[in-house]
Amino acid sequence: MYRSIIKPKLSLISAVAISLMTAMASHAYQDLDKAIAVVEDKVILQSELNQRLTHLTKKQPDIKVTNTVKEQVLNQLILERLQLKIAERVNLNISDSEIDTSISRLKRRLISENNTLEAYLSQQEMDEPQLQKAIKHDLLLQKIQEGNINNRLRITEREIDEFLESKAGKEWTQTRFRLAHILLPIEGDGGNTAIAKAQKLVEQAEESSSKFQELAAAYSKGPNASKGGDLGWRMKNELPSLFLEQVATLKSGDISQPFRSNAGVHILKVIQRSGAEPVMVERFKVRHVLIKPTPLFTDAEAKAKIDGLYQQLLQDTDFNTLAKEYTEDTGSKSEGGDLGWSTPGKFVPVFENTMKETPLGEISKPFRSQFGWHILKVDDSRVEDMFDVVKRNQVVSILRKRRFQDELQLWLQELREDAYVEVLI
Repeated sequence: MYRSIIKPKLSLISAVAISLMTAMASHAYQDLDKAIAVVEDKVILQSELNQRLTHLTKKQPDIKVTNTVKEQVLNQLILERLQLKIAERVNLNISDSEIDTSISRLKRRLISENNTLEAYLSQQEMDEPQLQKAIKHDLLLQKIQEGNINNRLRITEREIDEFLESKAGKEWTQTRFRLAHILLPIEGDGGNTAIAKAQKLVEQAEESSSKFQELAAAYSKGPNASKGGDLGWRMKNELPSLFLEQVATLKSGDISQPFRSNAGVHILKVIQRSGAEPVMVERFKVRHVLIKPTPLFTDAEAKAKIDGLYQQLLQDTDFNTLAKEYTEDTGSKSEGGDLGWSTPGKFVPVFENTMKETPLGEISKPFRSQFGWHILKVDDSRVEDMFDVVKRNQVVSILRKRRFQDELQLWLQELREDAYVEVLI
């Protein structure tokens, strides 16, 4: 009887001891890495805040980690968690190709700073998988922010006009070039050796984006050779006419062929160009006939009908008259199939390609698009400066960027106010 009584007591004591030890271990662990905030159904741990603070002090060694700084960093973590929750809700993801593109962009930037990815990872105390995870995190935030903020921003035609009339707008519309320059002196053979040497330098410079800088520093006798030949930004009217002739048709990243002046043999690279320039686009005035398949009118029957209409057109039937009678495009029917003047991207690719391939005044063979069977006729074509359309769209982008940060802060504030957030420290 004694033994039967004492045994349960021993078991009870053991259970209490084990429970107490577990609680103590659990308490020690919680002290080490406890939850410091609840964001909807997720928690933020002390270790996450510590990690972010460590990273901050490495980037800014002079910063003092005060309570205010801790509060700001924690708030950033909370806002990020809320945004990632949106990404999770709408099944937003980042592809491997997007991550690879970001890493390639980072490598190019590091090369321009005479750095390497390996050294960068060492400085950041991270490996490549951690870098990929960080890039994915940043891209998710970027997509969520752009998607939500751009939906909130509305740029009016009046705002576009006001920008174009402002001082900043007028400066923006002026063409500017950022050029890099190599200058080789002319030797006693009339410059033949310098020209040959310059041609070889051009071939080498086209191997990689950073090669021109290396060659300029090594061979150029120009004033900015030590800076990789970088001449900085110049307005169009600030460039020598000889330089302007060479770069007028070059795009960003292009390198000119060697050319001579009294100073020697020159090579120019367009690092970047900006400003409003003519946007020459070929436009077509086109009309068409459309026959649509339906559940009661098969695709084969629609094809047979369009083939019959095509034969009529080959026998000199008036396109305008035939379109008014037969086309099933209600928008252009009363106009004899006239679609007006095209702009790039207005039509689906197969229609646009057929339009470009059809000689002026002639009729295309029947072709299929997602809308049905078509025949088209190109009435006229012209090359036109689409500055007003293209540049006004660019102004919209500029104004959106200007207002983006202010609108982002408002959206983040609303996001925080509408969410369940509890700070535990």
